[in-house]
Amino acid sequence: MNISCGDFKYRLLVLMAVLFFGMIPGASFAQKGTLHGHVFDEENGDPLPYATISVEGTSTGTISDENGAYSIQLTSGSKLIRYHFLSFTDTLITVEIKPNQQTKNDVFLKADTLQLNEVTVNADRVTQKVQELAEIRNKQNKNLDSYQADIYKLAILSSVNSDFSVEDSLDQDFTPMAFSERKSTFYYLASPERFSERVEANRASKNFFSEYDFFSTGGGPINLNQDEISLSVLSESITVVGPVSSRAGKFYDFYDTEADSSWPEGTIEIYFKPLKENRPLFEGKVWYNEERILGIDVSLNDYANTNTGTFEVSDFRYRQKYEKVDEFWLPEKTELFAVISFLGAKNDILYHDEWIWSNYKLNSGDFNEVEMKLSSSVILPDAHQKNNGYWKALSGKSENENLEHLQQARDYQEERTSVQLGMSVMRSLFRLPYQLERSHLTNISDLYHYTRVEGHYLGLGLRTPVHADFDYRLVGGYAFGNQTYSYQVSGYHFFRNSFVAPEFIFRKETVPQYQDYEYNRTPIDFFEARQTLNALIFGSGGSNYFERQGVEAGLRFRFDTQSFLRVLYVDEKQQSLTPATHFNILGNEIHPENYINNDPVYPAEDGHVKGFNLHLHHDTRQYSRNQFLRDYNIRQFGWLSDVVLEKGVSEWGSDFNYNRYRVGLKFYWPVFTSHFFQTDITFGASDEGVPNQRLFNYNGFVVDDYVRYRPFNTISYREPLGNRVSEIMIRYKLGTSLTRKAPFDFVSKSGIKISTFFTVGVIDETPSLEPLLPYSGSHTQAEMGISASKIFGFFYAEFSKRIYGKFGNSIGFTARF
Repeated sequence: MNISCGDFKYRLLVLMAVLFFGMIPGASFAQKGTLHGHVFDEENGDPLPYATISVEGTSTGTISDENGAYSIQLTSGSKLIRYHFLSFTDTLITVEIKPNQQTKNDVFLKADTLQLNEVTVNADRVTQKVQELAEIRNKQNKNLDSYQADIYKLAILSSVNSDFSVEDSLDQDFTPMAFSERKSTFYYLASPERFSERVEANRASKNFFSEYDFFSTGGGPINLNQDEISLSVLSESITVVGPVSSRAGKFYDFYDTEADSSWPEGTIEIYFKPLKENRPLFEGKVWYNEERILGIDVSLNDYANTNTGTFEVSDFRYRQKYEKVDEFWLPEKTELFAVISFLGAKNDILYHDEWIWSNYKLNSGDFNEVEMKLSSSVILPDAHQKNNGYWKALSGKSENENLEHLQQARDYQEERTSVQLGMSVMRSLFRLPYQLERSHLTNISDLYHYTRVEGHYLGLGLRTPVHADFDYRLVGGYAFGNQTYSYQVSGYHFFRNSFVAPEFIFRKETVPQYQDYEYNRTPIDFFEARQTLNALIFGSGGSNYFERQGVEAGLRFRFDTQSFLRVLYVDEKQQSLTPATHFNILGNEIHPENYINNDPVYPAEDGHVKGFNLHLHHDTRQYSRNQFLRDYNIRQFGWLSDVVLEKGVSEWGSDFNYNRYRVGLKFYWPVFTSHFFQTDITFGASDEGVPNQRLFNYNGFVVDDYVRYRPFNTISYREPLGNRVSEIMIRYKLGTSLTRKAPFDFVSKSGIKISTFFTVGVIDETPSLEPLLPYSGSHTQAEMGISASKIFGFFYAEFSKRIYGKFGNSIGFTARF
C-alpha cells in the first residue's frame, strides 16, 4: 500500500487531535441517556411532588413534578443518584446510564419521623420570608412614580406533537416555523395608573398569528414580582396571586433550599405549589438573596387554560429575571411559553415569546398625554416600514435566546395549505382594529343599509383616522325608497393639546327612533348591520324612523383621554317618516299598516327643536386595542359614567319646551380568576314627551361598545319605558373558567362566557323631573337572567325572566351576531 507524504501528514494530524481532545477532561464525546421514573411515599404509595433528584458530588439535578414524575438527561456510565424530600430519609442509588436509552427507576422514600416537626417550622419560616420580601418590594415601589423602558420582543412558533408539554421544551430543540419581532417603548405612570406602549417597529412571517401581541396583558408586559398579577389571553381576564405576596401563605406551600452553582453564591431557591385547585395559581421556583429577588420561573395550573372553540391555549409558563435600576429591581428579561392546539390539527404549536427590557428612565415626569393615553398600544405610522438593516442592527442582543432561531424561522417554507389559510385569517382578525382606526372609511352601515322607510340606501362615509386631538366625518348617500339625499358633516379639533375644542354637526339624515347616543368610536357598528339583515329577511327593522335636519354646534372640553364634556346648541327640524318599501328581499309583501311608523303610547310629533345639549362622559377602564373588537380589559376597579341633559327652549323659537336628563354609572369589581362584578345604576326623566321620543338609546342607557345592555330585557326597545325610569343592574361575569370545567366536551371547548344578572327598577309615565328614588308609587319592574357570549363578541344571547312588574313580556330573549 502506497501512502503519499501529504496523506501521512493528514492522518497523523487527525490522530494527534483525537488523542489531544481525549486527554482533556470534559472534552470527551460521551453519549447521553435518560433517567426517569417516579418518587413515592413508601408508607401510602402517594407521589412526592417537588422531590430533588441529583447526581452525587455534582450540581446536576432536577425536581419531580406534581405527580412525582422526573426525567433527566445524563452522560452514559455509572451514576450515584441522591433522592431527597423534606421530612423523608435521603436515598442513594447507583444507576447505570446506557447511551441513547431510557432507564426507569421508581423510588420509595421512608418518612423521617424525627423531622416532621421541623418541616412544619421550616414551611412557616419560608412563608414568613416570602412575606418579608413582599413588604420590602412594596416599600420600594412606593417611590416609583413612573418609568419608561425600551422593549425588544421576539416570538417563535414551533410545531410539536399533541402530547407535548412546555416542561419538555427546555431540554429539546425544535425547527422554528414562524416568528414575530417587535421594538417598542413602554410607559408606566403610577397615579393615576396608566400603561402605554408605543410600537416603533414590528414585523412577522406570513404564517404567524399577528405581528402584534397574540397574548395581551391588559396594558404593559407582565411583571411577575407583584402581589397580584393580571393576565389576559384572547380577552380572557385572569388574576393570579403572585408567589411573592403578603397573602401568599393562603394560596401556596413553600419550601426552600440552596440554589445550584448557576446562581451567585448565597442564593436561596424557594419552590412552591398551589394549595387550591378552584382558581388559577402558579407553581414553580423563586430565587433570592438578602438584597433582592433574582428570578422567577412559574407555570400556571390547568385551571387557567382557555379555549375559544377553535383553538385551545394551555401549558402557560413564565420566566423572569431582574436587574437593579437605581433602588428598584425591575424586569430584565421575560419569557412566555404556551402550547396552542387548533381544532382538527394533527400537531400542536409551541409558542415562545421573549422580551428584553433596557434603557430604563425612572420618575422622569415628562410623559405627555399622547404617550399616556388609555390604549395599551400606539402603533407609529412607519412601524411596518423598517428595512432589514434596521432589524439586523437591532437584533444583535446576545441575551435574547430566540435570536438563534430567528433565521431558521425566516427560512422556513410552510407547505400545509390549512396552516397558511388559518394563519392568514387570524392575522386579518388581529390587524383589523389597527387597520380600521387608520382607515378613512366609516362604519359599513354608512355604505349600505336597508330600512322600511328608505328601502336600499347607498352612500359613502369618510373620516379622519382615530386621533386623540381631532375627529372629522363626512357621510352622504341616497335612499331609493323615499327618494331623498342625506348627509352629515361633523368634527371637533383640540389645537396644540388644549383642553377645549370647537365641535359641530350639520345634518340631514334618517335615524331610528330611541337613538340618542353620541359617543361611539368603535370601528365597526354591528347593531346597524344586524338591523339591515333583519329588515332584508323579515321586512321589519324593529325601529321607527324620523328625519333630522339642522345643526348642532358648541364646545368639547377634554379632561382626560376618555373623559370629556360637550356643550352644544341645537337647531333642527324633525319629522316622522312613513314606510316606503312594501317588499323584503325574499319578495314577501309587507303591510305598512302593521308597521305604523310611530309609537302608540308616545306618538312622535313633527316640529322645530331649538335648545341645548350637555353630555358628560368619563371612563377609567383600560382600553386594549389589540383585540378584534373593543375590549375593555378590566384588571382593576374601573368605572364609567355617562350623563346627558337636554332642554328645548320655547323662548328661542322651539316648538317643544321640555327638559330631560339621563345619568348612567357603571362600576367594575374584579373577582378571582376571570370573573368580575358589574353594577349599573341608571336614572332618567323628562317633564313631557320629547320630540320623536328618542328615549335613551334603545331603552338602554350607557353605550357599552359593541354590546349595548338594556335595563329590562323583557321590554322591547320599540316599547317606551315612560317619562321617568330608575334602575340598578348587578351582573356577575364568569368568563370561560366555568365552561372549560364543564363535564360536557362541546361546552368545555365552546369558549362561551357566561353572565348572570339581576335588574330592579321603577317606571313612571307621569311627566316629572323628580327622580324615582325613593319609590314614589310608580310601577316596579324586576328581572333575573343569564347571558352568553362567544370570544371576540361574534355572538351574544340573553335570556331573562320577569319576576315582578307589568311591563313587557314574561320572558325576554335576545340574540345578536
